[in-house]
Amino acid sequence: MRTIEISTNVFAKIWANRIEGEESENQILQRLLGVHEASLSASAVKPKVTIPKSEHKILWRDDVRSALLELGGAGYLRDIYDQVRKIRLSAGRSLPVNTHAIIRRELEYNSSDASAFTGERDWFQTVDGIGGGKWALRKDAQK
Repeated sequence: MRTIEISTNVFAKIWANRIEGEESENQILQRLLGVHEASLSASAVKPKVTIPKSEHKILWRDDVRSALLELGGAGYLRDIYDQVRKIRLSAGRSLPVNTHAIIRRELEYNSSDASAFTGERDWFQTVDGIGGGKWALRKDAQK
């Protein structure tokens, strides 16, 4: 058996290229690289891909915070949507149909300006009030 180490981004790209019926990294790479089982020697063993474990799970609120950081600390919803989309796609994370609603939910759950505030993290603030469409990171959340 062979073990290789790859970054999380490479691992995500491999799975982003998966087609229905492929259930392992090996199957995906075999197709992409044009390697067929018949061409492998009898002694070849299916390689195992090892990826480093992340220290914590990346959540939607983390991506929204990262998007605002990349936008210079503030941005209109349309710009936040675009930036979160780029972040999630580059990391191989999902983009469900209701992505915009999820982003708005995270902004409101994590802002004391909103009635939906959970009371845990006060990372975001409205610039022009709720409904104004512009959000910013609070000073404490920019670190």
